Amino acid sequence: MSNKDDLQAELKCIGFRIAYFRKLNEMTQAELAEKVHINKNYLSHIESGSANKAISLPLLIRIAKALDINLSILTDLSDLNDPKKEIREQLDDMKAIFNEMKEFNAELDKMIADIDSKNK
Repeated sequence: MSNKDDLQAELKCIGFRIAYFRKLNEMTQAELAEKVHINKNYLSHIESGSANKAISLPLLIRIAKALDINLSILTDLSDLNDPKKEIREQLDDMKAIFNEMKEFNAELDKMIADIDSKNK
């Protein structure tokens, strides 16, 4: 893997973690972007790992503070280079949490619709 590929993998990992903790904190991209003083589209590119440049340390610090997490949670990339770690399991766990959040939001939407229909 080339250095450019390594950097891209690292940026994707950081972006995925940012998205994960943003959703865990029930924040939209717009809310987080506003808190850290960047454009929502740039945050979207960071989270997807498609940003055209590396993320600055000051920005990572602001993001970690806004998400109320330690910076090391975003930047510890040792699991990318350690084949003994079960990265796949970690990603599957995160995916399961996202799916649970989607199901919970769907249930809330149904409850709101029921309330709205009873109030008409």
